Amino acid sequence: MHQSKVSSVPVPIGKGIYLRNGSSFGFSSSIPKPDHSNDPNFILIFGWMGAKLPHLIKYMNVYEEMYPHATQILVQCPPEFFFSFHTTKMNNLIPVAKLLEDHGNKTARILAHSFSNGGGMQMYTLGTLLRSRGSLRNGTPQRIVSALILDSSPGVSSLNVALRSFTASIPNVLLRIPMIFMVTLLYGLHAINRRLLRARPFFDELKSALLNGDDGDGILPWMNKTTPRIYMCSRKDELVLVEDVRRHVDEAKRRNLKVKIEVFEDTPHVAHARKYPERYWGAVKDLWASAIHG
Repeated sequence: MHQSKVSSVPVPIGKGIYLRNGSSFGFSSSIPKPDHSNDPNFILIFGWMGAKLPHLIKYMNVYEEMYPHATQILVQCPPEFFFSFHTTKMNNLIPVAKLLEDHGNKTARILAHSFSNGGGMQMYTLGTLLRSRGSLRNGTPQRIVSALILDSSPGVSSLNVALRSFTASIPNVLLRIPMIFMVTLLYGLHAINRRLLRARPFFDELKSALLNGDDGDGILPWMNKTTPRIYMCSRKDELVLVEDVRRHVDEAKRRNLKVKIEVFEDTPHVAHARKYPERYWGAVKDLWASAIHG
């Protein structure tokens, strides 16, 4: 993965939330700047569950090279996210909502990059929060240009996959035991809720929200059918199967959403950019260009 030679340090603005200011955020300089009027002004990065900050900062560094004037917001997804109340999840994202409300309507060019189901659920939660606040709907006061990158998602829910996902970042076998117990308990309780209360399977809300194309009802409130998106997936991903991603792509196309898919042959989960940086980031650039030029 390419990295910027000189990178500003992301500043924490909330629990697991980091801000890296771009020059478009209001900082002045005596050095003349090239025209970046077509670049995104905001880049939202939603990390995969359990991703370490240094790993996610590598993506921020590449974006700083590509779009140096963009302000980046990074949202981590710790394992405890899935054990938290919905109100707790939304309250944690209020700093992101406030930043977007203060500056989003002025900038009107937002690139969202989500990793795995964990990042997707954080993105879904942010969209729910913004809609509850009545903010950043497309067309108010102007059309918001946007694009969406879905890396290694969406996938289906299963206990086996969940156990592997939750324990992947825990190297000590003994320390994995409490997590295995908690995840198994969570899935057991959810199975009871599905049977008695007809609760939806895990990640169904995410998959449904990603298929909404009406104005104001996209997974983020400014997204609609015209918002281009790309799915990055791999035949060797053992956590999110390429067949599940393809099914979602087919349904998105059936609903006339603007969809592309990039299938890698041999990359593990969320490792596509690391092994094939030119192909990966070239696809990101092409996606953003399609958002700008319609």
